[in-house]
Amino acid sequence: MLAFPAAVQMIMEQAKLFPLKIEKKALAQACHRTVAQDIYATCDRPEADISAMDGYAFCHADMQTAAHGLPVVSKTVAGAYPLPLQQGTAQAILTGARIPQGANCVMAGERMHYNPETGYVMPAQALAKKGGNIRRVGEEFTRGTLLVRKGQILEWSHIAVLASQNIDSVKVVCPVRVALVANGGELSMQAQDKRADSNTPMLAAMLKTFGVTPKTYLAASDDQAHLMSVLEEAWQDTDCIVTTGGISVGDTDNVLDAFKALGAEPLFRGVKIRPGKPISVLKHGNKLAFCLPGNPGASALCAKIFLMPYLHAVMGADQPDLISGIADFSFEPLADTTHFIPVSGHKTSEGWCFTLLPTVGASDIRVLTQAVAFLEVSPQHPIRKGQICWATPL
Repeated sequence: MLAFPAAVQMIMEQAKLFPLKIEKKALAQACHRTVAQDIYATCDRPEADISAMDGYAFCHADMQTAAHGLPVVSKTVAGAYPLPLQQGTAQAILTGARIPQGANCVMAGERMHYNPETGYVMPAQALAKKGGNIRRVGEEFTRGTLLVRKGQILEWSHIAVLASQNIDSVKVVCPVRVALVANGGELSMQAQDKRADSNTPMLAAMLKTFGVTPKTYLAASDDQAHLMSVLEEAWQDTDCIVTTGGISVGDTDNVLDAFKALGAEPLFRGVKIRPGKPISVLKHGNKLAFCLPGNPGASALCAKIFLMPYLHAVMGADQPDLISGIADFSFEPLADTTHFIPVSGHKTSEGWCFTLLPTVGASDIRVLTQAVAFLEVSPQHPIRKGQICWATPL
């Protein structure tokens, strides 16, 4: 049985052997996908000096000396090139419209008084400063600025900034093809005491946030031959198999034996962690099988600390950042065991403050809805109240 750091290292070494594949995707379909190359700005943003609001554009010096305001001679809108501003005049302007040549100040319409009889406009409040309410060319970023790094997982915010550059497609890493295999006679529709499968939808949802849509399989039986046939089918069109349950020492725990019969070799069996101790990983060619515990709390944890880091690595994605905070509790781990404890958190002026959540153990799934992170506690580093610590966000 391996220590936690050694198990992670073995998995990361296997990730280096996985062949990376790249494809081009329409920007609208690229959310949650991993970018395969750096992406740079193709133009300044804004591309020109533009108005920050609906109102009036004018020369500050002209308005400052005009006792009765300035005549409004035209109107400019976004998407049009404005006429040059004539000396001693103003132009109505809409948000995002280019600033007319000769104008150096904009004031919001609600802060101005327009006289429809004379066609003149003047400040109803204090005159804005010279240069006020104008977004300057390139103030957000300039052409050639790195917008998205290789390895970044695209979120809606990245989609927005790329769309602003008229980028309609991006090169992304092909997602790993993952199979989720639930097993056990208790999942059969004919079982006298049928149990719901919460692991498969939970893990599928977790994977989808990373751009991976898994294929799901069910071996609703304790028969090893049936399990083998399901696993053999799952191997065919996938790069990675994830099973839940059936890896302990019970009479109906057949997963590891079924994999071995199909030619898979153990990478490791069991890790000195709590919960999730039975987790095992097997290898078949360049494909890995992650055999997670059946208890959903332990299954979620093992997916977070073993499966997801592996998928990030093989897809060239940045590993998620840990979050830091101050523990408001003490925790003494068992000797030779790394604990992962669920914590809630609230923001303070000094950052996160972590609170230990009560849990009924490896089967607890409600606690996952209350936690913000799993806090790693190794035998060498027990938690002391007031200590700064790092946690894996949920």
